[in-house]
Order: sequence, then structure tokens, then C-alpha cells
Amino acid sequence: MMVYIEPTPYIIALVDRLRLVGSGSVEAYYITTDLSQPWELRLESGHVLPGGFLARMQALRWALTRDREYTILHLAGWGHPVLLGALLMARSLEIPVAMESDTAEGRPDPSWRHVWRHWVKKLLYPLLFRLPSRFLPGGTRQARYLGQYGVEQERMTIAQMTVDVCAIRRFCSENREAARSAARERRGMSADQRIVLYVGRLEASKGLQVLLSAFARAATEENDLRLAIAGDGSLRAHVEAVAAKPDCRVTYLGRLSGDDVLQSYLAADLLVLPSLFEPWGLVINEAMACGLPVIVSDRVGCADDLVRPGETGLIVGAGREIDLASAIRRLAGDEPARRHMGQSAERLIMNWTLGNEARNIVSAWREIAR
Repeated sequence: MMVYIEPTPYIIALVDRLRLVGSGSVEAYYITTDLSQPWELRLESGHVLPGGFLARMQALRWALTRDREYTILHLAGWGHPVLLGALLMARSLEIPVAMESDTAEGRPDPSWRHVWRHWVKKLLYPLLFRLPSRFLPGGTRQARYLGQYGVEQERMTIAQMTVDVCAIRRFCSENREAARSAARERRGMSADQRIVLYVGRLEASKGLQVLLSAFARAATEENDLRLAIAGDGSLRAHVEAVAAKPDCRVTYLGRLSGDDVLQSYLAADLLVLPSLFEPWGLVINEAMACGLPVIVSDRVGCADDLVRPGETGLIVGAGREIDLASAIRRLAGDEPARRHMGQSAERLIMNWTLGNEARNIVSAWREIAR
């Protein structure tokens, strides 16, 4: 029995793959829908819990104690009250718990609240983290975070958090050149422009202001650069206003989904994710599967596993506008380096498939089901 906060394309695809890889039944429950963004997904399997904490806990308890006896409860972290309540409930029922984690270090915050939270975690997390039987950190940085609070390596299986890399690579192999030309033509971008792409929520935590300033700085020295931004969020009006300015060389693509997202990757020359806070960053997996080199901030959680400086992309300090502008100029201005990094990125991400992630999760389940 798996409990997630909301259904997303990545989670639905992972649950479907687990049903193929695992030997038993897999049932998914979701606390809510369309929380992080309006996914507008049609949920063909799985259950959305009722509203209200007590009603949700009652539904989970009924599911855990009805005719069929669950072997394992799989939770997507501990940061939501329902997830924490489900952890405590499962342990009271003597049901082993497997727990995912994409948490690395927290958002930078010098305030007294941050200091207070730090010490609360220091005291409580070592006790809380004794309850799950097995942890599934997304990657290296997430495993290191758990280790800081006393989780032993023997209780961790790195999940290799990812997207449907195989499907993306199939799409790219069939449509790369045609999609690149068509996408550029549709957006009024010429074939000889070098396109810097951002895909994600339009929020301050994503480092968008830093990106816009860094790109403006880079564009003063590189005449054929263009920044394409795809996504939606609280900064949408600001991005639209910037894109509307004459000669700014910023194109707002709107909120994209499905094949439109993949076509935006194929139209681009490199992807930038300059987040000030980013637990993982699945757009990096997607971009690498499309053969793009990437530039990420050092606050992006997948950087330790996927971004090898000079090989698959570049890493810059979060919030460092001048360094980001320099990285954009360096990568945009060196086509052989972009080609090499893009090919290396595609080779590396071939091992980060949904099938491998599902097998890692099932392996952890088997360890605690013995």
C-alpha cells in the first residue's frame, strides 16, 4: 500500500511500473490532487483520500485492516501530517514501513525560525527515523541527509529517482530534428539561435530572478542567445512582462505538458535550473534523456548523481548571478562541448530508468517483508 501526497505523471508511471515488476499487488492512495500545480490528470487507478485529517486517517486505517492484510506500507516521506500519522498507525499495527525521501539539506534561512527548526530536527529526527524499516532516498545527497540523523546505510536503498527515460528517448530518436525545427519555427526562434531553456514552476525559490539577470548579462556579449521559459506560477506576470520588452530575447512558452515539453527540450541547446531550493529536479532527468547538457545550482538535489562538471553539465553556486552568466556564455559558446556533454548526459541517464527505480524499490520491500 503506497501513500503519496498527490498524483503526478512521474508517480503514476512509477506505480504502474511497480505493478509490473513486483510479485504482489500494489495499491496507491493520494492525499489530494493538483496541489503543486494543476496536473489535470485522469486517475485510472488508485484512490484519492477524503478531505480532512481524521477522515483520511480513518480511510487509511480501514484500508490497512480490512480483509486483505497488507505486508508493507510505503510512504512518500514524513513531511505531511497524514504521512506522519500513517507511519505511527502502521507501526502500532506492526506493519513494516518503507519510506521514500527526496529531502536533502533545507532551504537557506538565517532567521531564528530556522535555528529553532534545526534543533527540533536534531532532537526528534533520530527518534522518528527509527520507525521506518527501510528508507529509499532518491540519490546520494538524500542518503547523506538521512545519515546525518542516524539512519544506517544498512537501512537505505537508493531508489534512483527518475522519469520514464525510455519513453523520452524513444520520442527523441523518432522526432529529434523535425521537432527541433518545428518547435523553433512555431515560436519564432531562428535555426541559428542558441536556446537556453528553463522548465519548471515560476517561483522565487527556483532562482528565476537570478536567471533573468544572468541571461541579460550573458546576452550583452552573445548576440544570438535566447532564453525560453516554460511553466506557470506566481511569477508568471513578471516573466510575461519581461518577454514583452523589445529586444530582450526572452520567450515565454507558457505552461507545457506531454509532447510539448519534450519538443521544447529538443528545440533547446541547453537547460538551466538555477534553484535556490530544489529537493531533486526531475527536469534534469528529462533534459538529459533528450541529450541536453545542463547547468544547475549547487542547491539542486540531483546534482551529486547526475551533473558531472565538464562531462554532463556545469554546477554554479545558488544565487550567484555572475557565475551563472559565465556558465551560460561558456556552454552556449562552445558547440563541441555542448555536443559532448549532451551525449554523456544521455549515456549516464540510460541507467536511471523507471524500471531500475521500480526494481530498487521492490528489492527494499523484499528486505523488510522477510
